[in-house]
Amino acid sequence: MKPFYLTEITTTDGLVHQGIFSAPKKPGKRAILWVHGLTGRFYGDKEIMEAFADECGNRGWGFAAFNNRGHDHITGMHKVDQKNPGGFTYAMGGGGYEKFEECIFDIHAGVDFLVSRGFPEVFVVGHSTGALKVIYSEGTKPHENVAGVVLAGAISDRLGPEVDKEKLSIQIAQMEKLIAEGKGDELVNGLAFFPMTPKRFISLYKKGSAEDVVDYGDENPKMTAFSKILKPTLVIISGQDENLDRPAEDIQKVFDAKTHAKQYKSIIIPSVDHGFTGKEKEAVNIIVSWITTL
Repeated sequence: MKPFYLTEITTTDGLVHQGIFSAPKKPGKRAILWVHGLTGRFYGDKEIMEAFADECGNRGWGFAAFNNRGHDHITGMHKVDQKNPGGFTYAMGGGGYEKFEECIFDIHAGVDFLVSRGFPEVFVVGHSTGALKVIYSEGTKPHENVAGVVLAGAISDRLGPEVDKEKLSIQIAQMEKLIAEGKGDELVNGLAFFPMTPKRFISLYKKGSAEDVVDYGDENPKMTAFSKILKPTLVIISGQDENLDRPAEDIQKVFDAKTHAKQYKSIIIPSVDHGFTGKEKEAVNIIVSWITTL
């Protein structure tokens, strides 16, 4: 197992995120940045982190993973404030508070960190909501040092099998009412598996929101941000993902039809769940092997 170093990054809007970095003995130009999913954290999957560090280290690549502003359910974060004697103040964050569009700050800071460590070609691997963030970031404001993207488990929250469509429409109306009343940033319990603000709920579950980047279940999918990604792209779908509302092959077809990437591949890993439980090394090997072909 390759060693990890604890480190941190500061985004251009001042948030400080902790994470890990693994450096190879003989560094090359490439590195992988892992972007965790909704309410996740950089240390949330030890097996995947270790597999990435080992595979990257063997090839002279760097590897890093950081918390983003959506880590855990509700959390507090340091925010740079030079006017404060300690140099920072506190900001509320976590999956319940985060503003999806601000994921660009987090992803770019992670890429900049790896570039500063001598890796000018960064491959960004997003998992679950992290994959949606990578789609939005690279489809909206691509980073010049991102050499390719990997989208693992890029599944829509509003299209999840557990979502009651009739109940959802009522909840959306209720949340929009709270927003109109100036209560959009107040936490509400009972909407999902964690407390969230009305604004966060609308982002996650309303059709056409900025976060709705994988609309594969619509009659005429747009996949707007995804279609704008021209860099090498790998899409990975778990065949037994518990969040699928339809066969993985149907989702794969939409991704395949909407891509404009010059180098593109999609793959379904059969008999594996959303988190690649028990097959973490297989998933990492697929990702690393694809990158070596570029």
